[in-house]
Amino acid sequence: MTAPVNSDGRGVPSMGRGARPDLHARIANALHWSLAIPRNRIDILVQGDWVTLRGVVKRSYEKSCAEAMAQRVPGVAGVRNEIEVQPENSF
Repeated sequence: MTAPVNSDGRGVPSMGRGARPDLHARIANALHWSLAIPRNRIDILVQGDWVTLRGVVKRSYEKSCAEAMAQRVPGVAGVRNEIEVQPENSF
């Protein structure tokens, strides 16, 4: 089961050129079930076996946890972490 992960609420997976839907689904599933990562705040872009994470979170550990979870998914060669950290009073 895969949950929507787009920070803008579109509900559509972000997959780029050379996307691998299976890899995207596995990463989305891993992020969805992690309690340390806020749901629906991170976009996942898959290009071949590289993953780009984008979005906005409130704490730096949420950013680092998302990167670590994505990196552990089988088939991921590398992760570009473009997630922004904005403290709670900035939202």
